[in-house]
Amino acid sequence: MDDFARAAFREREARRILRRRAWWLHAAVFASTNLALFVIWALTGGGHPWFVYPLLGWGIGLAAHGAAAFLLASPQDIVLEREQKRLTSES
Repeated sequence: MDDFARAAFREREARRILRRRAWWLHAAVFASTNLALFVIWALTGGGHPWFVYPLLGWGIGLAAHGAAAFLLASPQDIVLEREQKRLTSES
């Protein structure tokens, strides 16, 4: 394996780590914001649980972001994985 291939594989791993860290940041902001909305709802006397609407809407977005970060691979990543398998099978 040449230096260019090694650099491409390291770059792919760096992008994967960055995507996953961005999701964890998104999840932390989601949790803290929705906790704050819940506390506001509870402190204002309860009543109709309006905090559920942003929680569900944002939760759908968080789930989609998680699927993109952890489950889906970009076409470039697929090509690099195939190349990596080819190079390791030749060795």
